[in-house]
Amino acid sequence: MHRGVRELIQWVEKHDGSDTVKVHRPALAKEVTALEHQLGTPLPADLKLVLGVFDGGSLPNGTLLSATPGPGDTIEAALKALAEDEEVSFLDPELLLPFHRTEAGSYLAFDRSAAPVSDTWPIVDYDLETGERRLIHRTFDGWCRLCVAEWTADDYTAPFTIEKYLQQGKRHAEIETDVSIAHVTVAHALRRCGEPELSLESYLRAGRCVPAVPWTDWEALKLAALLRYPADALEAGARLAKRAPQSMWDLRETTPSRVAYALAKVAPPPGEAQEPWLRLFEQLVAQALDDDDRAAAEAIRDAVVGGADAPEPDPPQEAELEVGEVEATWAAMAQAYKDGLLREDDLLLDPRFGAVAETHDLADVLRIRRDF
Repeated sequence: MHRGVRELIQWVEKHDGSDTVKVHRPALAKEVTALEHQLGTPLPADLKLVLGVFDGGSLPNGTLLSATPGPGDTIEAALKALAEDEEVSFLDPELLLPFHRTEAGSYLAFDRSAAPVSDTWPIVDYDLETGERRLIHRTFDGWCRLCVAEWTADDYTAPFTIEKYLQQGKRHAEIETDVSIAHVTVAHALRRCGEPELSLESYLRAGRCVPAVPWTDWEALKLAALLRYPADALEAGARLAKRAPQSMWDLRETTPSRVAYALAKVAPPPGEAQEPWLRLFEQLVAQALDDDDRAAAEAIRDAVVGGADAPEPDPPQEAELEVGEVEATWAAMAQAYKDGLLREDDLLLDPRFGAVAETHDLADVLRIRRDF
């Protein structure tokens, strides 16, 4: 039995009957066997161990689903709900296998399509309303360990703050160092704390994970460009420039010409040092989403080669902020960022802030704390 599974079982048994923990009798062997027969594959061994001690029930972070057949809070019912949502047969061997419903209503499910052996299936968070899925745990044991770490943390019952959000991310990243969303959580929290340099480091760690959250490298690149960190920009840009279908660019929430524009902000002047950068520009031009995007990416590339200022990307960016006298605009930018009305995309991509950037470091805006 893995450490996390053992700790989860012990913690739940100790707290069963409390306000937040009410679990059911152990699953019968015939119920588990029937479920496996229906699935056409064995359940992960760690999940079977847990079900053999308590067959689902209420936990502090949601509902553990039961192996009992039929409707209700059962694996079978959730499996059929996912099948209906995906418009496939619930007998499809690659259909996600749900085992837990979160407080937010999404399902934690084993991704059966990711590996041939049940004990190596990663866990994704699946939202029935949006169809979005994201890898959230590498293993079931990782989920168990994080559950116990959260439930036993000193701040578990404390009000939700940036600091609590940060600690949640750090606990996850410490337990599962190779899960992108864990580092993204840390990065988000640090960015809200006004720590852009540390936030950038965490976004880059998230981008190095496989699979990575699709938009994490774009977040890293924006920060690297604003902070004037060319090496970090080159790392994030290299991953973004790898050939990908348009659907991936949609998930990245950016365009090739916007990536090119961000890279141009920190690219070296004309000379041999430009070679790795120019390779990225060529890859981005080749992946342009349409003619306007291609024309913008080409113009940005040519400007970098010629040592000129880069023209606007496609689509252009204009913040919802009136721009006037420099000092008044600077003050308005700081307040708008604090209020959540000005974003990193605006700071980086809106050319109207060029006059402000001549006397102020736009990265200083990133050091403003933004509480929830």
